[in-house]
Amino acid sequence: MTEQDGADLIIRVGKGFYDKSHFEAHKAMRFHKTAILLVMVALICLLAGCERGGSGKVAKEAQPVSAAVIKAEPVQLPVYVKLPGTVVSAYKVEISSRLTGYVQGLEIHEGQSVRKGQLLFTVNPTEVKAQINQAKAETARAAASLVNARANYVRYRDLYLHKAATGETYHNVETAYRVAQHGYQAALAALSAARSQLRYAEVHAPFDGLVVSKLVDNGQLAGPGTPVLVVENPNHLQVQVQATEQAFVHLKLGQQINIRLEGPDYAMRTLTGEVERLVAAANPVTHTHLVKIGLQPGSRVYSGEYAVVSIPVAQQEGIVLPAGAIHERAGIEGVFVVTSEQRAQFRMVTPGERLPRGTVVLSGVFPGDRVIVSAKGPLANGVKIRIQKEAGA
Repeated sequence: MTEQDGADLIIRVGKGFYDKSHFEAHKAMRFHKTAILLVMVALICLLAGCERGGSGKVAKEAQPVSAAVIKAEPVQLPVYVKLPGTVVSAYKVEISSRLTGYVQGLEIHEGQSVRKGQLLFTVNPTEVKAQINQAKAETARAAASLVNARANYVRYRDLYLHKAATGETYHNVETAYRVAQHGYQAALAALSAARSQLRYAEVHAPFDGLVVSKLVDNGQLAGPGTPVLVVENPNHLQVQVQATEQAFVHLKLGQQINIRLEGPDYAMRTLTGEVERLVAAANPVTHTHLVKIGLQPGSRVYSGEYAVVSIPVAQQEGIVLPAGAIHERAGIEGVFVVTSEQRAQFRMVTPGERLPRGTVVLSGVFPGDRVIVSAKGPLANGVKIRIQKEAGA
């Protein structure tokens, strides 16, 4: 191959020599890279809102979001002392028998409802029947003695009237007759008392209620003072709490108190109760006072449940916001406030107690802040806000 022929195949670039086909491939690769770079720049400009081929002006800003705003203002809030309590029935009795005997007919079980006057169980009245028979015999003996004494009294009265008996004898017979009369009356009273005991062999429910405990079964011996059943009225429940002296002095009869209990869904719910009992004498061991707070019927609360009683003892300033004003972003609770430039700004807050009027905000909101409570569009930092309504918190 001649030098001239090689000139068509070899090209000198800088200090090196390259094959012509290799050079053209390299040139095509550079062209493709440049084209890809230009396409990427065009896409970036398009996403950024650039208008290519136009005047180059920036796209218009999004429309403002209409929102209702309240002005955060401090209000007086009560300071509570929270004490543990227990739900109990206002009417709870231990039912026992006045007689000594074996229990019969006890078919009641725990959790069963009973009506006033319903027969609960009976006690074998063998001992009472023996007492009745004894009282009958004493009555018969007293009656016979009375008949004999009366006959003597009539005979000696006639003798005394005819001067055939001394006055002393007559008075002795008359006294014996009166003693026999009193003895007969006493025997009748004893018989009546024995018979009255027989009605205590049947034990009836004292009021409408619920059996919460069964302590004796059929065939067991029961006697006076031995509880057989425990019955309570579930329609009148109270929360019993031991209040400290500092909390007790702030209570009065008829006062409405907030009570928190755990609901069926494990969420705490708040009920309102009325102070029904205040025991001024303090417990000598715990130095606390017994307080009973009545619950409204139909509260869906059961005796034995745990409760938290909130007793107001002072006042302090705080900010309360409606529930709709608090949002959650990425697990963080906060509110949107309107800045001086009429733009939304998300601010993290620390929520406190939830009251019927709203949620107490412990930190993150200051008096005078304009807080968004509702908006006709999505809220985000920097969004322009058009205030529709502004009111005080």
